[in-house]
Amino acid sequence: MLTINILTTFITIFTIIDPFGLVPIFISVTRHLNKRERQKVVFISSLIALPLLIFFLYFGKFLIHALGLSYESFYIAGGILLFLVALDMLFARPRGTKQDQEEETDSADVAVFPIAIPMLAGPGTIASVIMFASHAKNNFDYLAILGCLIVSIGFAALAMYFSDNLIKVLRKTGLNVIDRLMGMILAAMAVQFIINALQSLGIIA
Repeated sequence: MLTINILTTFITIFTIIDPFGLVPIFISVTRHLNKRERQKVVFISSLIALPLLIFFLYFGKFLIHALGLSYESFYIAGGILLFLVALDMLFARPRGTKQDQEEETDSADVAVFPIAIPMLAGPGTIASVIMFASHAKNNFDYLAILGCLIVSIGFAALAMYFSDNLIKVLRKTGLNVIDRLMGMILAAMAVQFIINALQSLGIIA
């Protein structure tokens, strides 16, 4: 029996991965590759990101215990991190560091970096996966989170694969509107994570 809110889990993970926001980034960093090479980037990046997120799904909370952290502190830190990701989406700020962007243009192997990490499996996604996993009480919960990961990565892979078509249909303005709407949703969820943690600590009623 499920004990987690699967809708909240899916919306959070899907919004952080942000398949539509990924499209212009993917086009930009793969502009020097031909169609077959771009398809290879989609396959490899998905194949790297999904197992990495699955690792944190099953072993992330053991890392928290090993580091002596409380779940509440992780929820607050995770909420702040997700809020920062949401701000980037709302104000259309490029994700990744200056070094990331330089490597995008210098390296042909963009599948691993920056597409798989940090675009698909970034700090925000990893933090959310660990947070949801900490609420999992049985195998059904873990399978539900795993399903959310697979579907979200699958959507991202499809968005990248058909990126040229999406740009033609939605145009950059349409993608930006979707990105900002998803940013607003993520910001609200991030604030709620922090409120829940503060309530758990008894700081607020």
